[in-house]
Amino acid sequence: MFEIIFYVLTLFASLSVVGAAGNAGILNGAFQRGFAAVGTQIVSSNFLLSYTNTESYVRACFEGEVGLVGYLFIASLGVLIITWAANLYNYRQAIV
Repeated sequence: MFEIIFYVLTLFASLSVVGAAGNAGILNGAFQRGFAAVGTQIVSSNFLLSYTNTESYVRACFEGEVGLVGYLFIASLGVLIITWAANLYNYRQAIV
């Protein structure tokens, strides 16, 4: 389950990076934007999944080993994902 969260987060991050580059005029073609988005997502998801501290903390939160704080962390991560998706959908960029 935590792999899905990492993939969703990296998907939104790659969409934000590619959107910002597209607005700057760097990526003009649809193929270039798609290739850049996929490349960014693969690199960032592999980094996050290989970073054991992040992985072990999120896994412990999902399994209930951290207690109430872990569940609050997972809930806040869910709210972050929903907000990020809404910003990407409504404004076509990540609002920082």
